[in-house]
Amino acid sequence: MRKRKVLSAPMAAAICAGVLVSLLFLSYIMSSGLLHRRDTGITLPTGEADTPVVTADSQLLTAQSVADVDITTDNVQHVIASLTRPEAYSCTIENKLYYTGGSSSLRCRRYVRDGVIRTDTLTESGAVRSSIIRRGDTIYSWNADSSAVYEGRAGSFSDDASAMLPTYEDVLAAGVTPLSAGRTSTDSEPCIIVSFDLDGYRCAYSVSASSGLLKSASFYSGDTLTRSVSVSGLSTEAPDKVYFTLPGGKTLLGE
Repeated sequence: MRKRKVLSAPMAAAICAGVLVSLLFLSYIMSSGLLHRRDTGITLPTGEADTPVVTADSQLLTAQSVADVDITTDNVQHVIASLTRPEAYSCTIENKLYYTGGSSSLRCRRYVRDGVIRTDTLTESGAVRSSIIRRGDTIYSWNADSSAVYEGRAGSFSDDASAMLPTYEDVLAAGVTPLSAGRTSTDSEPCIIVSFDLDGYRCAYSVSASSGLLKSASFYSGDTLTRSVSVSGLSTEAPDKVYFTLPGGKTLLGE
């Protein structure tokens, strides 16, 4: 029987640090956003004279049914909470930080399937620099130029943090009050827009009515743009299982 390779503590720490170092400069503005309000939603009209109202009976909404709802600051949180969301998808996420005299960018690719989430951080040319897979409370991480895999407990490290992704869930956090709400179209995709204050920043989110996922986000300190996030290349087809296979061939699906 083939023996499992055991990493020394220094080597494991080095691998993990290599995977996470590119994320650290963003961590100070990340929020957990773990609250799902699945107990509230929109009741769609049953007749032409009816008006959609917010009730305690949640109904999942699609882009077509959202078109029948008047988006306001009073109901935007309920509408966003009730959107239909894919169980499997992949997308590219780009963060830009703005500072005096310039900006910095960081991109990653995200794959989601069967409750397992993989995040690849990318180089400027689009090649994979490092990877993290989270399955349950376990994370696996490795650098693209190494077959050595670090395995450990995820703890408070969130999937959204690994993807550098603020989510629609931030809008639903306790104490958040929408400042404005409405509709827009991004890349020919119908979106719900909402602005709110969070952690000292004014945030403006665009959430896709088609996928229910974040499409873009901007963060302002006063009137100054400090960070922008865009999500592109979204596919709701289940990613190939190769993306959930560790170096060495072990798959994390179906176990």
